[in-house]
Amino acid sequence: MSTETKVIQTAKRRPRKLSWSVINFFLDLFLLLNFITLIWIASVLQFIFPVGLNSEGWKLWGGDVVAWQNIQFRTLAIFTLGVTVHVMFHWSWICGVINKQLCKRTILKSDGTDTLVGVGLIAVIIHMIAIGLLLARWAITKP
Repeated sequence: MSTETKVIQTAKRRPRKLSWSVINFFLDLFLLLNFITLIWIASVLQFIFPVGLNSEGWKLWGGDVVAWQNIQFRTLAIFTLGVTVHVMFHWSWICGVINKQLCKRTILKSDGTDTLVGVGLIAVIIHMIAIGLLLARWAITKP
């Protein structure tokens, strides 16, 4: 049996693994399509439906303005989750750029500090959103 035949048979037996580049490509493609969908839904709500109470009774493909707003929020939530995963995939690169390029550090520790900073950053962002929602809830006035 020739060496070429052995290589082909070996390649046939091993399952192919997806590389991180391919996974990242599909994540980026998903984010692009999700973002385009989000822009389209926001445009429908902004330019197609009448404003405010004038939209009562108007429907587009079976959904009223509230249904379309719910679709927009779900699409935004999915987009946010995708961006979060994207940042997680690139977190070591982000930390490397911050440490080497911005902070001009030459000696980098890999003691898990970057991971703790990332988790802390997510916690801070979630708390800021929650505080903003609480302030909006507190400041809203009834008609």
